[in-house]
Amino acid sequence: MNDHDIEVPEPCKVILLATDGSEFSAGVERVGMEMALQNTSRLHVLRLLLTQPGTDEAIVEEQDAIASLEQIGAICTQRGIDHTPLMRRAEDPAQGILAAAREILTHLIVIGRRGRRGLAKHNVGEATTRILDKQACSVLVVPRLFSYWSNGVLLVIDPDETEGDRVAMVAIQLAKSAGIPLTVLLVADESGDETREANQTVNRVVAMAGLQGVHAEGLVQSGDIDDLILEVARQRSADLIVCEPRDRSVLDRLFNINKLVQLIGKTHCPVLVVHGDQHNSAAES
Repeated sequence: MNDHDIEVPEPCKVILLATDGSEFSAGVERVGMEMALQNTSRLHVLRLLLTQPGTDEAIVEEQDAIASLEQIGAICTQRGIDHTPLMRRAEDPAQGILAAAREILTHLIVIGRRGRRGLAKHNVGEATTRILDKQACSVLVVPRLFSYWSNGVLLVIDPDETEGDRVAMVAIQLAKSAGIPLTVLLVADESGDETREANQTVNRVVAMAGLQGVHAEGLVQSGDIDDLILEVARQRSADLIVCEPRDRSVLDRLFNINKLVQLIGKTHCPVLVVHGDQHNSAAES
């Protein structure tokens, strides 16, 4: 693709907004609708029914879900957002969300950090953690009280990954549609050769952003990647972090450690994890 030809990125074309109707989903709903509006996306609003059918609790849950979907639908209609309500029964929240993602061929799931079913480690809910583990499609994780990004986008480049340009184009388009600056961060070793290559990579992405009318600055730093992401996001007032999925080591899997989940739990803003192969997203997982 020519650098001039950046269009609406695939992760923004079809969005699945997963809400549980609770206060924990307030940020998810705001961001999902605004993202659909700014990127002219098709928005599917999902509410899962998790209680046992035929019980009084199930009746109340279904009534609440209908009311919640109608309320969101009314806002979408008022704002001119192309939307579809979805209500699906599921025994497991993560499996239910992923099944809906496959059903509608979505490329992006917008989900909260936690929901009704309690808390997991680092304030990231179990369903969100499992969806991130699956890495079936791009996932945007939104804090409870967040509204929308308006200050800046922080793009984190992994020099060892091959999908960097695809992820960069997503970050550039989101910065462009919101009219905000982009910071490009690459964490490299301190060796001279690697630093030179890292600077070349960052400068190329900055140039790509410039061709799209996006003001961008590049940073190459060494140190702990998560500490640097949090520090740079704070310094640059970035309110959206865009990155790729991370491979987990054997030890991380053995001890059930997911450093990306830990990072998401510490951030003040949404984190968009862009799945590299969008054509083989949740639809084929």
